[in-house]
Amino acid sequence: MKRILKGACIVAMVVLAFTSCKKNESKLSFIATTNNVEVVNDDRIYITPQNQVFFEQGEQTMVYNIKFEENDVTPNSYYGVYTARTTGSRVTFDYQSGPIIYHTDRADAFFGFYPGQRVNNAYLAQGNVGVFDIPTTQVYREINGNAVLPERSWAMAAKSTEQASIEDNFVLNYQPIMGALGLWLKTNGGEKVVKSIVYEDKLFDVTGDVHLKIHEIDPVEMTWLFNNYNPDNASYLQRLNNYLSVTGYFIDGVNKGKTITLDCGEGVVINGTRKPFYIVLRPLASYAGRTITVNFADGTKVVIDDDINRKIAPNQIRNKEENVDNYPLIPQN
Repeated sequence: MKRILKGACIVAMVVLAFTSCKKNESKLSFIATTNNVEVVNDDRIYITPQNQVFFEQGEQTMVYNIKFEENDVTPNSYYGVYTARTTGSRVTFDYQSGPIIYHTDRADAFFGFYPGQRVNNAYLAQGNVGVFDIPTTQVYREINGNAVLPERSWAMAAKSTEQASIEDNFVLNYQPIMGALGLWLKTNGGEKVVKSIVYEDKLFDVTGDVHLKIHEIDPVEMTWLFNNYNPDNASYLQRLNNYLSVTGYFIDGVNKGKTITLDCGEGVVINGTRKPFYIVLRPLASYAGRTITVNFADGTKVVIDDDINRKIAPNQIRNKEENVDNYPLIPQN
């Protein structure tokens, strides 16, 4: 009888251990999803929309388990770094590092930010503040011969207050918080080699270190504020200023500025058939106009000065076609 009881206890311990391992494994991964992007054309031409943004295999997302009590001496918010297992709009992210693995039951809310490599968590214990880097240079790239968004430039955020824990069915739906300019360049027929494109905003800073209280990020409210931007409306300004105050939003850092460069590497050939160049921008960029400088491999450039409001919105690619032969060639400085 003792042998039977002893054997039963061993079996129970093995089952318990196996169950515990399975439960822990379930907390090491989660599912992330993203949605289609809106495409807006500023010209009366048809441009095939590139309206699906994918997570990319090997890229990281930062996941937070956030407690809202900002004045606690002991930090109650935790983060974890997760890596995309595959490429797609619905992918599994696997845990890599970070203290969230020991705090997988929801505090107040889960948040996600992609790409995780752009996040600095040094101030997380100071009111749940995250710092998100927007660099001054983006790099042109193609996938399967087609121009795509520059790597690690398309920022997305997610929030969940319903799910109790990071378990097997844990899903975060990421919403883009950036937009993009789709600049479609062509010539009258001859070839030119584009080495770089410099975007300069006429009003807003478009690069730098963005400070935000993670738990106050509301993609829905932010999208409404940017889509309805009206600095002449008192009630709107009150709502905007309240959101900026609540989120603790400000930009600083050595890279703070109004200019972004799209580096085209060895050069991209353009001719009589239009070709897209994507520059990812913060919402409201181009609201007061912009200056775009296209630098060519032969040491010349063209400057496209545009005062028209072509406001960039979250989750939107705004296309504009330009024939570079319509502008005078200028020697590069």
